[in-house]
Amino acid sequence: FQIEGMSIGDSALDYFSEEEISNAIDDSDKDKIFIVKTLISKNSDPYESLQLSYNKSSQKKILHGVTGVVFFDIKKCKKEMKKIVSELSLLFPNTKKQDWGKYKMHNNEGFYYPVTFDFKDSSRVQVSCYDWKKDIQNNSLKVSLYSSEYTTYLKNKN
Repeated sequence: FQIEGMSIGDSALDYFSEEEISNAIDDSDKDKIFIVKTLISKNSDPYESLQLSYNKSSQKKILHGVTGVVFFDIKKCKKEMKKIVSELSLLFPNTKKQDWGKYKMHNNEGFYYPVTFDFKDSSRVQVSCYDWKKDIQNNSLKVSLYSSEYTTYLKNKN
């Protein structure tokens, strides 16, 4: 499974230059075990931006997370999310699918609606809509791929 041609285990440097990555928006946590960079999508179809996650010790920036982001109003987001979840359900019939419902974001910034597909090796595909408070960010749909290591990191972080 790929997002704009990228998959877990690829090097971010195969798709973006070192300069593009270092100049990208840094969305990393304070602990910085994993670096998260947000870049404008080169193809911009269907995603408007990409979030790439890699271990900070990785010289080659080996991807542990790839997320495609599209900005939508929340109603359109949920409709599009439903279509993607349906397609992924057919693509990954042997995964553990879970619709998590509505979750409050930390710091009371809004809500998000995740649906996850967990593989036996603990890697994950996630589709989610983000319903941000008005002045924080635009609402968005995210489709994410996570390695088992990154999935475990995210679970332990929360």
